[in-house]
Amino acid sequence: MTAPSRRAFLRGTALTAGLAGTGVLSSCATPLTAVGTESSLQYWNFFAGGDGLRMIGLVDTFRAEHPEVDVTATTLAWGSPYYTKLAMAAAGGRPPDVASMHLSRLPTFAEHLLEPFDLDELAELGITEADFPAPLWQKATVNGELFAVPLDSHPFVLFYNTEICGQAGLLEADGTLKPITSPQELIEFGRRCAEVTGGNGIAYAAADAFVNWMMFWTLYSQNGGTLELPPGGTAQFDREKMVEVLTFMQEFTDGEVVSQTADAAGAIAVFGSNQAGLLLTGEWEVSTFITTGTPFSMQEFPQLYGTEAVRGDGHSFVLPRQRDLDEESRRNAYLFIASALKNSLSWGEGGHIPAYGPVSESQEYLALTPQSNYRGAAEKIAFDPDAYFSGSGSSLMGQAGQILAALHLQSITPDEAVDQLEAWLNKQLATPSPV
Repeated sequence: MTAPSRRAFLRGTALTAGLAGTGVLSSCATPLTAVGTESSLQYWNFFAGGDGLRMIGLVDTFRAEHPEVDVTATTLAWGSPYYTKLAMAAAGGRPPDVASMHLSRLPTFAEHLLEPFDLDELAELGITEADFPAPLWQKATVNGELFAVPLDSHPFVLFYNTEICGQAGLLEADGTLKPITSPQELIEFGRRCAEVTGGNGIAYAAADAFVNWMMFWTLYSQNGGTLELPPGGTAQFDREKMVEVLTFMQEFTDGEVVSQTADAAGAIAVFGSNQAGLLLTGEWEVSTFITTGTPFSMQEFPQLYGTEAVRGDGHSFVLPRQRDLDEESRRNAYLFIASALKNSLSWGEGGHIPAYGPVSESQEYLALTPQSNYRGAAEKIAFDPDAYFSGSGSSLMGQAGQILAALHLQSITPDEAVDQLEAWLNKQLATPSPV
């Protein structure tokens, strides 16, 4: 491949600078792990904690399967530092051979900083569109070309304490949670749990921007709401539906059934210590409660409005654009991706829903509980709206989360919250896209 043009390089540089200016990306003092110059495959990712250990396992499995390939796996800080370095490396034409990326971030990178996948080459390795949930494959496709191969989906879910919910009379005969079919029913379930605990019935991180955004985007999507963010234009959304959802969210965090001030760690601690019957958060906390021995199970977030939808995202693999393409390294990237997908049962143990059908539909995964209980959510993922300031860890998530935190504290009304969000969105849209 030829070296990128000066314009292409400047686009990438502008992308990094522009996203940093919006709070999506920022400089980071964390030193970049040195990439081995003799490596046949360079892989960048952002996985830490339990996910990090499982990714190390997937890399080691690939090494065992392909001992002829010398892999250098580099882990960078999640969020802004990672995407800053990846954008700069791709703009300069010297990125890793393969990298991890949230599907919600793909639209920003795809056109100028990534290479599309060869569908025939993927098919040779047993990877085809039919193997993936439609929402994931569609999100991975930009302008008719596949720019990402999904590894998983990770939705907003409902955890429930089986002992507390049993005492509250909220379980079916088979031990599963009784259906919750409306916003008011969710509050009622919380009240009944609170009667058992003597405290909050539902653990929810009302002070956490990420959790607030997941809750809001789930409910607004279920209510049939959409949000269009045309560059240079103004935000297009359904104000009535948004106000309806925000009115419920304010009622939901009343300070009694649900705390108005809990942060993410606090909500997890409350549920993990048997002080709440329900918990609303991301599925990745499953390992936390297995470790603590909390009596719990999990299910899809309930459908409270008319549309089947849940806020989620997906981890994926992408091919950063190279200055000088090495065909052997590119082939190794395909081999690595195929290996990771086919061995992703271990990835599913950590809570994420494996994207690859032969794994997610296998008897081994179906027997994995409670992780497989919410696998149907993969077909209902509502991704964040497309914009350079949107996606996991973005400034949109942070700003909207702050507005929602004020809403929970009764500091603003639902109408005022919509006004604030609209004004902020329009300010971002008035700033030219850095790409």
